[in-house]
Amino acid sequence: MLTSITIRGFRKFEELRVENLGDVNFLLGRNGVGKTSVLEGVFAWACGQDMHSLLNVLSARSGVSERRNPYRMMEEVRALVRCREKIPFRMSFSGVDSGEEVQFHHTIFPSVLPEPEASSPKGTRSGSPKAIQVPVVIARWEVERNGERVSENINVPSETVSKGNPFRVAKFMDLSSPAMSGVGQICVALKREKLLETVSEEIRRVFPEAGDFDVDCPDNPQMPVGIRRKDGCFLPLHVCGEGIQRGFCILGTVALSRNAILCVDGVDTGLHPDVFMEFCRRLSGYAGDNHVQLFMTTHNMEFVDHYLNATAKPGCTVSAGTRVITLRDIDGTVARTLSGEEAERLRTEYRMELR
Repeated sequence: MLTSITIRGFRKFEELRVENLGDVNFLLGRNGVGKTSVLEGVFAWACGQDMHSLLNVLSARSGVSERRNPYRMMEEVRALVRCREKIPFRMSFSGVDSGEEVQFHHTIFPSVLPEPEASSPKGTRSGSPKAIQVPVVIARWEVERNGERVSENINVPSETVSKGNPFRVAKFMDLSSPAMSGVGQICVALKREKLLETVSEEIRRVFPEAGDFDVDCPDNPQMPVGIRRKDGCFLPLHVCGEGIQRGFCILGTVALSRNAILCVDGVDTGLHPDVFMEFCRRLSGYAGDNHVQLFMTTHNMEFVDHYLNATAKPGCTVSAGTRVITLRDIDGTVARTLSGEEAERLRTEYRMELR
């Protein structure tokens, strides 16, 4: 299990260390303090020298997943590092995993791109620069661990970064997007692993109105996913509401991610407060049964309170593995980590604001 993470030179962080991590970690703080960046840092550490997975997540979050425009992609690469004036760009991620400190040092050598061509004729309203059709190397990216260095050229528009082996299996879920992507793949994978019926039952405990999740063609992840009622009627999933969709995606991903790290941005997005308690029970149980270490961001203190209450056990306050991490911008971002017991006591006895 990852018990501490140190992020250097990444996004807005000159250096940020978060210690005493647990099985379930809530990241709290104001907008812009760096909650999502911490999630990305944890994911980057887990990727290790697998630049393919890291770039896929970072580019998908920025909306340039197709990587058709080298100028936009270059800006996304520049946005990764705190210091953009010094070339090469440098950032590093260090984590303590099962008592051993594991470090990954990233060095990025950006290329000089040709001047972009305007997409509109001279004298008319200009549009965005035209995407280059011939593959262009925008950067050379190196990742070093213990003297072993892996290097790749980042080409746009073609995808040439080879897929490596991550240091730890990890997944990143961004629930702030209007629609969930990958729900078909999750449904097909659950059906293949014979877990779809179990996850459907868990969702019905949270949302009693839900039926059995299914996909008409189990061999095609592009087929629409829906809910099959007891009367046999098949309803597309998008008509069932955001809460059911996102709840299914979260629990389904946990079920498929045994012994993995799962980073969830905006975990309470789309969920009504009435379902918080039951959803938290299911999430806690699934994560524990599958040995999934959770990192989650939220602005909703009510959701955190429900999780702390849902994981309470007889004779103690809350699960010892829960952590509540508050980020503050005090001459740079700093982090304070509370155990679940400490957080619950501060909330119940003092009504203290932890965000």
